[in-house]
Amino acid sequence: MQISRAGDYALRAIIYLSRQAPERLATIGEIARAQQVPHAFLAKLMPMLIRGRVVVSVQGPKGGYRLARRPGEISFLDVLQAIEGPISLVTCQDDGGCCDFEPFCTMNEVFAQAQRRLAEFFRTTTFADLPVQPCCTLTDEKLQRGLAELLPAPAAPQEKR
Repeated sequence: MQISRAGDYALRAIIYLSRQAPERLATIGEIARAQQVPHAFLAKLMPMLIRGRVVVSVQGPKGGYRLARRPGEISFLDVLQAIEGPISLVTCQDDGGCCDFEPFCTMNEVFAQAQRRLAEFFRTTTFADLPVQPCCTLTDEKLQRGLAELLPAPAAPQEKR
């Protein structure tokens, strides 16, 4: 299983909202800037998070979004299922059968157990469990400096003999 970009962005948005005062409203633009998420993409995710009862929306000139419940009551599973649907490691674990070999498959129970453990891990991990780190703003300068540190140094020109 790989969490999609949409799932990642939704988790980032909820992390941001979980670190705000409970009644404080945040706009999509604010969340997008703070979490380095494309505004238009986040705008498409927020209705899914509302339907999943993870966030609530307040309309109006001073409107925005806030968590629907306390951070300790919202699990990673709540967010991922609102965006991705049910967790599934392999198609055999979905409601329908995946192949004719399924009744004789010796791996089926291993995948079923792995899927149950993963779902339970995400169900028991809440946004209150995350460490609170000092907040800093990622500027273009910091981003460029960070990228430069990741790239190998350019090779020195060699002398001709």
